[in-house]
Amino acid sequence: MTVRPAIGADSAADPDAARRRFLHELGGLLAAAGIAPGAATAAATPAACLLTPAATEGPFYLDDALVRDDIRDDRPGQPLRLRIRVVDAGRGCAPVPGALVSIWHCDADGSYSGEGRGNRQARFLRGVQPTSRDGVATFMSIYPGWYAPRAIHIHFKVLLGRSEALTSQLYFSDTLNREVLGSHPAYRARGVPSRATAQDPIAGSHPNQMRVRQAADATGLLEAEFTVGIART
Repeated sequence: MTVRPAIGADSAADPDAARRRFLHELGGLLAAAGIAPGAATAAATPAACLLTPAATEGPFYLDDALVRDDIRDDRPGQPLRLRIRVVDAGRGCAPVPGALVSIWHCDADGSYSGEGRGNRQARFLRGVQPTSRDGVATFMSIYPGWYAPRAIHIHFKVLLGRSEALTSQLYFSDTLNREVLGSHPAYRARGVPSRATAQDPIAGSHPNQMRVRQAADATGLLEAEFTVGIART
């Protein structure tokens, strides 16, 4: 898969220069936040094999998302690769192959596809992927934006056949939210959310926080991962 560079409003005149400038700024900001290339920002894999808490699917779920790994549809934003590992919490965290993982989230402006005037047919930032033999579903997306009163989040569902095993939401650290939204041009107009993730009305005090690292290459890609524990019947 070709990793496309970040897209910004200030890149029209000299896209290469704008891209180099953004990557330089992002690298410095992540370093200041203690996020080195290849270094994790938060423990996402549980120390013990635990069930992942369920959360509401919210009002923006659509059941006709495409089976695809790249869900960007040219939406501008910080490139993000997300790996969701599905394990069986009742069987020693054994990988669950063949599960379907569906994710959806808002764009840099806080909008969801399929909602709003002129946006009913769009399906950007929505997709479904089966888990591999090691239980992993991988998506190429962008860093989500935000809308009040929510913190920045990604929705997901895990399906086993026709049965829904889990619906929940994933979150980033507040530090990383500030750095990405404050440095990438796609998010600057909206700024950063005033509500901390732990104050989110759905996340609560123990949100499902992803492990995030910066790719070791020069793409500026952020790589996020989370291990989802489900109970198979």
